[in-house]
Amino acid sequence: MPSSPPSTDLRLNASMRRHLRSLSMTTVESYLAWCRQNGFGTRINKTLAQRQEELKTSKKAKVRKQTQSSIDEHIEALELNCVEAYQTWCRANGFGAGLQKSPTLRQQERHHASQMKIQILASKAAAYQHKRRRKDTISLIAAGQIGEEELTSPVLLQIHFLFHQAITESVVQDAFLELLIHVEKNSRLFHIKPVVSQYGPQPENTFIHALAALAALAQWHTMWLREVGKWQPSSHNARRQFGSLSRHLLADYDIPVCMDTAWFRGMDDEAEQQQEWFIHIGIGKNIRKAAIPLNYSKQMAHIFIGHAPENYTIEAALRWAQVIGIGGDDHLADAVIGSRLGEQFHDEPFWESVLHFFINNPMLDPVHVGPIVDYIHHQRYVGQTQINPEGTVEYFDPLEPNLTMKGRTTDSILRRVEVWHRGMSREDKNKEPKQWPSSGFKGFAVVDEDTQAGEMRSWTIEEILNGQDLAEEGKAMHHCVATYMSSCVNGHKSIWSMKIEYLSSKISRRVMTIELVNRTRYIRQARGRNNSRPTDAIGGPGPVAGGRWLVCFACYKPHTTRAYITLWPRKIRATACGGNA
Repeated sequence: MPSSPPSTDLRLNASMRRHLRSLSMTTVESYLAWCRQNGFGTRINKTLAQRQEELKTSKKAKVRKQTQSSIDEHIEALELNCVEAYQTWCRANGFGAGLQKSPTLRQQERHHASQMKIQILASKAAAYQHKRRRKDTISLIAAGQIGEEELTSPVLLQIHFLFHQAITESVVQDAFLELLIHVEKNSRLFHIKPVVSQYGPQPENTFIHALAALAALAQWHTMWLREVGKWQPSSHNARRQFGSLSRHLLADYDIPVCMDTAWFRGMDDEAEQQQEWFIHIGIGKNIRKAAIPLNYSKQMAHIFIGHAPENYTIEAALRWAQVIGIGGDDHLADAVIGSRLGEQFHDEPFWESVLHFFINNPMLDPVHVGPIVDYIHHQRYVGQTQINPEGTVEYFDPLEPNLTMKGRTTDSILRRVEVWHRGMSREDKNKEPKQWPSSGFKGFAVVDEDTQAGEMRSWTIEEILNGQDLAEEGKAMHHCVATYMSSCVNGHKSIWSMKIEYLSSKISRRVMTIELVNRTRYIRQARGRNNSRPTDAIGGPGPVAGGRWLVCFACYKPHTTRAYITLWPRKIRATACGGNA
């Protein structure tokens, strides 16, 4: 019998005609075939419940088809050829291997794939140029026979800049060229990735700039103790190779590894001073006789020379040896270095009395060290301001310029810190909330699934740009972040708030407060509620934590709890890669 459209087939009642139209069926025969294929009965007229079940199955099939189509398009965009290859790629690059993903997650995967492709092409181009003519090119750059526009390698572009803008004296250029030619042949120092993680991705924080400093700054090449050509590396590690080279040139005695960071600060006065300390120790003189900002005892000097942690900067190592030398332990030293005392040296006799206070109270939880230091700094050194109704500003001395630690107990100081925190959190009604321009860095946002709660959630990191929001952050998180307003106003630092929101329930909470040093893009502190550590603050599996893990937003792979957070120009990343991932 010839097929008839549902609208004219006399075998169908009115409800079945509508049912076939909703299933997008053109004939009764195609409907019956579909029923047999999907396990439904082949009666022509069916009950309401049967029709609803068929319609539900049809909708599921359409969704599966649409999903498969979107997956195929996504796999094709990643330049992969099948689902298995896609899942393998996801596992290799730190993404989940599931197929049901949000548009945001798929966009992240496509962005990651494009960045990988760019890196591969760039590395191939750099490798080709290296094999072709790098040694000769360096000599031509030094002679001024190659212009900047002819270069594509970032390393060679930096060398060109150093030869023709940073180093102008011919005798220094000759010494720098000698270093480059020998190092190019014998080491792994020819790249411009950041070396010292605490200094961030600054141009000076590379091996090429450090080689220039060895030759150029303060005419150090005139103090070389040995010939460059006699140096040969004894390690495959680039940091150790540079340390060996600097000691070959400038040292007869042991120098702590942390002192190598002096060569990655550039060529300004502060860098020159630290490099003088390096040479001072290298020729056998006592660190106590160098112009360091601390009054070292013999024990402190011994601890610094023999035991300073390799991963510290010089400032942090100097403070660490001081704390250990006057009786503190590693936990206290780490807490002190994590405060503003880890990078600032002023009024040291007073601050040494503060360190003695900490050491004389060994049961004080180190988590309180940072807040106490911030409180003391604010009371003793920070001037006060008041905006009058007519708009004029009055300036006052610090609240307690003569504050001392004599007679204080841990209970009394903690009470005062708590009162101060509450006061900082209140919005002064006589003042308009201060605002300041953005640091210029973009925030971060990512969506993932909380597998335990079975709910999608959004993680964000946003910059705080006014005093009211800063006060609210400190009040909500029970810490003293409001004291950083002046540093935010002058652009030295920026404060960021990490939050999580569950998308269906709209429940949100603050997770961490992040302090960023803008110039170096280095995050000095990341604290949760009540100054808790990052992993304790996040407390649960997610894109930035999972028990004892942090996930690196640079390479999307997990790292241990020693990870820290680094801000880059386009997004914030929790990373242990030191910027090299």
